[in-house]
Amino acid sequence: MHLLLIRHGETEHNVAGLLAGVTDSKLTNHGVLQTQRLGKFLTTNRKLHFTQIFTSDLQRAWMTGDEVRKAQQAEYGTSKAVTEVVKLELLREQDFGSLELVPWASKRDDDPLTVKVPSDTDPDFKPKETKEQMRKRADTFLDDYFSPLLAVDSEEETVAIVSHGLFLSALWRALLSRFTTSSITLGPEIGPQSPGRPLEYIGAWSNTGYLELEVNGQKRDVSSDDGASSAPEYKDHSLKVLAINRRDHLNNLKRTRGVGSATHDPRQQSIAGFFKRPKT
Repeated sequence: MHLLLIRHGETEHNVAGLLAGVTDSKLTNHGVLQTQRLGKFLTTNRKLHFTQIFTSDLQRAWMTGDEVRKAQQAEYGTSKAVTEVVKLELLREQDFGSLELVPWASKRDDDPLTVKVPSDTDPDFKPKETKEQMRKRADTFLDDYFSPLLAVDSEEETVAIVSHGLFLSALWRALLSRFTTSSITLGPEIGPQSPGRPLEYIGAWSNTGYLELEVNGQKRDVSSDDGASSAPEYKDHSLKVLAINRRDHLNNLKRTRGVGSATHDPRQQSIAGFFKRPKT
């Protein structure tokens, strides 16, 4: 199985520096260009033919996944391409509770007097989702949607999971924990990992950046179970990390000054359209 964990394109709240977990942020014009670059690159350059595309049900994620789907459909036709993305609430970003749409901590530090941060002493304060709660969602997704794909002959499967930065990190750690240590390898494009930094902590995802993995079935070697009393669930599979936060599809993509950071409106005309002569 070829597996890509992809972060969504740039959003209005990314640009504004606001925390937006379950808030349904819209893509910016630049973010839409990122998603289009992603879809075309994976299809035209990488020749990947996705058999499953799972996304968060928040528009910034499913619109990113849908650009991949549309690029696949344009290349392979409706009979051979994924017909729709599977939108799942399970794949949403961390819920920041009462901190939704509050400026990032770095921005709060820059201007602490003008930014009002909700306090846990407020009567209607809602705490943010914990790491444990995100891990539970990640495990549920793996159990209900990913594991069934591995249960069949998955060699021909190419799967994309489009979600959000913090949740993707939780999903990666949950996935990694299901493989034996001896079955995990790094591809040639992966540089040496920092000695004190475990593989489960691979850093942040850029907008439309992706973690690329290869999952293969393998004959089980009982001598490599690391003495664990309960072997990992994917003990009969190997995991190869091919790329971390890959984003070469964004090479030479420049932001259009002003309009690039604006919220994308699918109804708006291309600027070039205003300068075309009407047909006579």
